[in-house]
Amino acid sequence: MKKILTLSVLLVSMSNILTTNAKTIAEELKPTADLVLVNATVYTVNDQQPHASTIAIHQGKITYVGDRKGVKKYIGANTSIQDMQKKLVLPGFQDAHVHPMEGASLETFIGCDLVDISAKVDDPELWIDEIKSCNDIPAPHNWILGGGHDHHQLMNLDRLPKEILDEAFPNKPAAFMEKSSHSMWVNSKALAMVGITKDTPHPQGGKIGKDAKTGEPTGILYDSAGDELMHKALAKTPKLQAARYQAILNSQELLAKHGITSAVNARVYWIRGNLEPWLKAQQQNTLKARNIMALWAYPHLDDDYQLKQLKAMYQNDKASLLRVNKVKFYSDGVPDLNSAAVLDPYGVLVHDQAEPLGGNYFTGKRLAKYITELEPTGFGAIIHAIGDRGTREALNAIEAANKANPKLTGNKRRHYITHVRWVSEQDIPRFAALNVPADTQMNYIDYEDYDSGDYYGDEALYDLLYANNKSNTDALPAIHKAGAKIVISSDWDVASIDPLFSIQNALQEFKGAMPKADIIKLAVKAYTLNAAYALAQEKQTGSIEVGKYADLIVLDQNIFTIPATTIRDTKVILTLLGGKEVYRATK
Repeated sequence: MKKILTLSVLLVSMSNILTTNAKTIAEELKPTADLVLVNATVYTVNDQQPHASTIAIHQGKITYVGDRKGVKKYIGANTSIQDMQKKLVLPGFQDAHVHPMEGASLETFIGCDLVDISAKVDDPELWIDEIKSCNDIPAPHNWILGGGHDHHQLMNLDRLPKEILDEAFPNKPAAFMEKSSHSMWVNSKALAMVGITKDTPHPQGGKIGKDAKTGEPTGILYDSAGDELMHKALAKTPKLQAARYQAILNSQELLAKHGITSAVNARVYWIRGNLEPWLKAQQQNTLKARNIMALWAYPHLDDDYQLKQLKAMYQNDKASLLRVNKVKFYSDGVPDLNSAAVLDPYGVLVHDQAEPLGGNYFTGKRLAKYITELEPTGFGAIIHAIGDRGTREALNAIEAANKANPKLTGNKRRHYITHVRWVSEQDIPRFAALNVPADTQMNYIDYEDYDSGDYYGDEALYDLLYANNKSNTDALPAIHKAGAKIVISSDWDVASIDPLFSIQNALQEFKGAMPKADIIKLAVKAYTLNAAYALAQEKQTGSIEVGKYADLIVLDQNIFTIPATTIRDTKVILTLLGGKEVYRATK
């Protein structure tokens, strides 16, 4: 018996020695950091270790998160040590809905900006002399293209809207996108270029504005009708492709400046050739963020043809700065054009072609077909749904795909719905039940405007539009309370690209639902880890944890301690992508 006990003790001792040696060897093999950030105020967005002061980075990934004492073993002769001077360090922001090429297009191929003139002068008749100067703007195409006006400025004119543009641009086709991007104001030459007459039928998902008496096109194209005109105006040419590539380069600089290290290009018009400049940027190593392409699903294309084309473009190397793994669908349009799909009839119709229950780019049944067929390839869906019916149909489509593809149940492809706000009470718990992130925007208005109730423009018009509504038009707090993941994105260039602007506005969006400190934490998580989850890259990015990419930002103010009204004034002073500096403030 003594021999057995002695042998047992000996084996335990040997085991302890081997374990100790293994730990020692492991400690000695810890990779020497390329970069160490010290003396920082780190908010990790990792519930297991929310705060730290030191981060070590090796070959683009985080190897240590903790304090200065613990990082010593990671420091070698060639380690760069940077003192953060107590500045706030966060994971890089991730914008789950942005239009980078369009956002940078004013400097490259859509040069006629109506934002200033339309803000100063409400009557488009008084814009003519000023916008004539757009004839002199060099462009890589033969059109006058621009935008930034409000659609309702065109509603009560004494003549057809196209006639104003005919006067300003008699010799060239002209098209102006209104600020929500859901209608186009065009002249007669533009209509002729694309063959639109009084006999042209409305396309799927859109309406052609027609005079109530004569049936003649008015010069306003709603939703997909405007899209189809732009597909022809911006058809691929060598000059235009060069301009698009430059727009991408410009957009990458802007993303880095605002601390955005991952971004979803939420509308890639692949028939126009818009994917090709992105592939060029990937090949030439000029990208400064992790860019995810969401290929546009065209409402007018044959399903079999389109599905085949989409599948052929799929690529999803998670180490690459360019991935093509999302498809963007429009379920519906927008309320103020009566094109958002609604459960109860609109209280007022704003134009002659409007329908009481709104419209669909993709019907619920067709949406379910696409998602079901694209899931096995690897695609996730981003679904624009603003009306309560549009949101319900999007959720129904995801649920139908779950049933059709049982191995992918639980939303393994990370489909998400964008513009979430107007939701039926019975659909609120479905976001959590189906594991569908609710993506929304909080940057269309200023923080101060919330209390006035003047959210998006004409308050009286919205009261009329929603007169019959029974759904929740501010559903985000309830969706969050029900357990769903909230994602915040920008929809730039429709609104501000700055994540800090949206984070400040979140204090108004969730006012009363939780304490201020919790709202800021939720907003940061919505722009980092929750967004990474929606992008199916939460294991690689989204929080500051060992093993994840060192996609980090440094801010000049601590947004958790400063007054709420100054959060939007905070600036990014350093952006790291995979541990490499892609932006540093000059001051």
